[in-house]
Amino acid sequence: MVLLSGLVAISLLSPAPSDLSDRLRVRGMTDLGAYSLLTELTTKVGGRMSGSANAAKAVAWGQATMTRLGFQNVHLVPCMVPHWVRGDVESCVARTRTGRMDLKVCALGTSPGTPAAGVTAEVVEVRSLDEVVRLGDKLKGKIVFYNRPFRPELIDGQYGDAGDQRFQGPATAAKVGAVATLVRSLTQFVDDYPHTGTTRDPKIPCAALSTLASDRLSAALRKGPVKVTLKLSCKNLPDVPSASVVGEVTGSESPDDVVVMGGHLDSWDLATGAHDDGAGVCQAIEALRVIKACGLKPKRTVRVVLFMDEEIGGRGAEAYFEAAKAGGQRHLAGIESDSGGFNPRSFSTDFADRSKLETWLEDLRPFGIERLEAGGGGADVAPLAKIGATQFGLSPDIQRYFDYHHSAKDTLDKVHPRELEMGALAMAALAWRISEDGLPR
Repeated sequence: MVLLSGLVAISLLSPAPSDLSDRLRVRGMTDLGAYSLLTELTTKVGGRMSGSANAAKAVAWGQATMTRLGFQNVHLVPCMVPHWVRGDVESCVARTRTGRMDLKVCALGTSPGTPAAGVTAEVVEVRSLDEVVRLGDKLKGKIVFYNRPFRPELIDGQYGDAGDQRFQGPATAAKVGAVATLVRSLTQFVDDYPHTGTTRDPKIPCAALSTLASDRLSAALRKGPVKVTLKLSCKNLPDVPSASVVGEVTGSESPDDVVVMGGHLDSWDLATGAHDDGAGVCQAIEALRVIKACGLKPKRTVRVVLFMDEEIGGRGAEAYFEAAKAGGQRHLAGIESDSGGFNPRSFSTDFADRSKLETWLEDLRPFGIERLEAGGGGADVAPLAKIGATQFGLSPDIQRYFDYHHSAKDTLDKVHPRELEMGALAMAALAWRISEDGLPR
């Protein structure tokens, strides 16, 4: 307690790099505020499907939390969001020459439902969208089963490498006359938990199979024809009003220059969205809380945005971008956390000459940041690039993320309090340096 009191008494002049990281470290790692926030969000609100009653509760939670923490200019940025509901029925039964197999599935976001009796058809296994196009009319009336696993030799990028079969696969299959689509879950982990996620304009019912169910179905197909009956009660409802939540510490010298930190407030409904993206939301709030608690007064405005509807439509990001474009403030940077709450490793950035930012690593290394690498920020801050905001994305250790991502396993017990806080403090240090120094020319 003596140490913390002494920290508050330190001069409010911009701290030297080593002083900055020390102050953030002592306060943040002592309080572990990000985990406290995440505990509230996941237990008091739960899963936060865009358009749902829980998403509305999350908006109220975000506004109340930032107000309680003393952030300035706390307000909502309204948006209309999609309202897709999963329903109670998700069933997939395969029938072979030798018997029946029940396969674990979950509907993909925006999928239409099936008739009450389900959709029954022969299954055809494919490994790519190109294969579907080549097969063409041979898939008419069939259920297309995309079964391309994550490539084990990839250290990173597995999701992007395999993701097209979920993002575009159902729509591609519909164009050649398929009646439904099954997609191998986007995870390297073999278990019986299906992983959901959105798909673009699917037209036909589509569901994710667990990796274990995918392997079982593939093995059965190697022995002969398989028919599947897929039953889903999901449906798309009219758009509903929602909002992103904004709060800030206003800049002491250049209040119209803005550094944004954020994550997405919505989540999928199979669990409580602890890593995706409760972690990012709570890291952004905690980063600003720690800056404020250390008595630091940023020269430029540091703003937190809890974006709504990243998972399905990106409407919150669009609405914030339109407000920012019309608002007359200059957005210097957008910092996003949407890769889980694991130990931080780097920041990706689209800043052209990263060597000019190397001096900031002295502040960032104590929190696990080893490098600045080429890349972007994330889906929610990406639109801000159109008005000149440099993109930064927090990149944690990714190896366990897709074990939990979009599945019923994405719960609070999978998040380590200290790892989560390290990411928050890395964001705080980066936001502070941009606020103090601007971005080099």
